[in-house]
Amino acid sequence: MRSDEVWFAIPSASVDRCRARLGEWRSMGYRVAVLQNRERGEIVADRVVWCDTYPGWSESVNILCRGVVPREAPVVVTGGDDMLPDPNHDADELLKLFRERFPDGFGVMQPTGDPHMNAREYCGSPWLGRAWIEEAYGGRGPMFGGYRHNWADHELHWVARGLGALAEEPEIRQAHEHFTRTGEAAPSFWADTVAASDRSDVELFISRLWQGFPGHAPLGGRRGCSADWWRERYPGLAERYWATRYGKRRLAESSERAMRDALQHCADRGLTTVVIYGAGTETRSAAGALMEPPVEVVGVIDDDARMTGRRLWGYTIETMDQATARGLAVDAVLISSRSCGDSMERSAAALAGRGAHILHVGAPAHQGKAHV
Repeated sequence: MRSDEVWFAIPSASVDRCRARLGEWRSMGYRVAVLQNRERGEIVADRVVWCDTYPGWSESVNILCRGVVPREAPVVVTGGDDMLPDPNHDADELLKLFRERFPDGFGVMQPTGDPHMNAREYCGSPWLGRAWIEEAYGGRGPMFGGYRHNWADHELHWVARGLGALAEEPEIRQAHEHFTRTGEAAPSFWADTVAASDRSDVELFISRLWQGFPGHAPLGGRRGCSADWWRERYPGLAERYWATRYGKRRLAESSERAMRDALQHCADRGLTTVVIYGAGTETRSAAGALMEPPVEVVGVIDDDARMTGRRLWGYTIETMDQATARGLAVDAVLISSRSCGDSMERSAAALAGRGAHILHVGAPAHQGKAHV
């Protein structure tokens, strides 16, 4: 294997789609590696590996980069079996450009010449440098592998950008022949693999962004990026997507506004540590307000024990009994529920007895029983 060969490496569940497109990559000078799942068959590729279960898109990319593509390869290009190479620049030309952008190989180059599906907002068909592959995420791989399919490319975009290692190239066009563009029917795996996990993937992205993408810091003495950097710059695309698709926009807007007002009310009164009581629709719809709260939100409480241990917007959910048993002390309890009754008031009294104010999100002037 030559040390100047660029590899196009992807997971694929479709033999036909590979047969239709991989030849174009090879004709432009790329070597090709494929991690097959769901469908096994002969395809035009240099290396083909079978996987009994689909690890998810980002973890598939990690597997390909770590153990399938030769380590001599200076760059790995990834995406999907519905991507095409730039027709005007071969692999050697673009490798030269990549090396100009990232002489040490620590970088991500994303062609943005094809704007389909808002492609400028994420790294859906990135060029991954060898140093990035070896050092990113503490050496665990070039991408965070916890996503099932969507939103991993958004994290890649923002982590690379935060580390000063992203080059967006509008002169390079790697067309994304997505089925929504071509008029084809959705692939058979789409419903159970992509659509079914979209909500959990976007919620994972939002919670990881708020926490500063835990584990993103690279090896080799390179510094990670602070959570504040992303919080200050991220335009809230994922939150708006979630609110539109899953949060019922009007409810989401009113819930977010009410939560924002309640948190600011606490800050104005000098109540600096807050716990949210209620992990239902109201809190789930208040994503934007919880991204940069003016006070410290220390957790989420819910009476449904089945939710214990789950995470909501980056906060771990626990019951009131668990919170009091571990000695939780806060300045305020924000009751976030439209169906709030006396039982929530009585339950919150356990924390009120320790000096916490009880306030209701959305109540006029945030009136509640201020227990001191």
